[in-house]
Amino acid sequence: MRRARTGLALLLPFFWVMWSAWIPSGKAANGSNEDTRAPTDLDSLMELFAASGGVRARFKESRHLSILTDPIDTDGFLYFAPPDRLARHVNRPGRSRVVVEAGRVSFGDETGQGTFDVSNSVVAQTLVGNLMVVFRGDLELLRVRHSISFHRIGRNGGGWTLELEPRSPIVRGIIERVRFTGAGRELTAMETFESNGDRTIMRFSDIETGLVWDTPELERIFSLDLPDTTP
Repeated sequence: MRRARTGLALLLPFFWVMWSAWIPSGKAANGSNEDTRAPTDLDSLMELFAASGGVRARFKESRHLSILTDPIDTDGFLYFAPPDRLARHVNRPGRSRVVVEAGRVSFGDETGQGTFDVSNSVVAQTLVGNLMVVFRGDLELLRVRHSISFHRIGRNGGGWTLELEPRSPIVRGIIERVRFTGAGRELTAMETFESNGDRTIMRFSDIETGLVWDTPELERIFSLDLPDTTP
């Protein structure tokens, strides 16, 4: 039970974060430069989500907790393989992995591993369901589940913000709102405001989209086995 609670705690920011790396960032799998014009409205933004394919992104996260004076800083990589495989690899300060696949959440670090079925948690079911709505680019259902604000910012309108406020009391009891910030077609940051006053900021770089991995690569990415760093 303790390990399952630990895994869910790790996943609360992860569920909201993973879909945020889906916006094509100007670097496709073939290395070509994509159109860098900003999405003009929410519809065009969701079209980008739906067409991104396999994704790899570097992240740097700062988690601000009310009980701590200094933030907890983390960095690593996020992965998505269509249609429903997600992975978060943390490299610092300690190494850990979280993998979502076929309705199961697996998590591991240098002290051990654990797995739980999201069907056993109403909160996990709700958060995972919200993710898949965005992956599909289902704007209609997204509106049913959230109050949404989309704004273009900057002198030439090249920047934008997207803010989601969950309608579900279950989710809102954990996450008050999430704000995404972007420039052109590139997502630059995401800020999660939790209902207890805690806050997490994630900044993204080196986002690659349209990726296709072979079987050995998929097994490596979506494995809990931590790479050997022995000299």
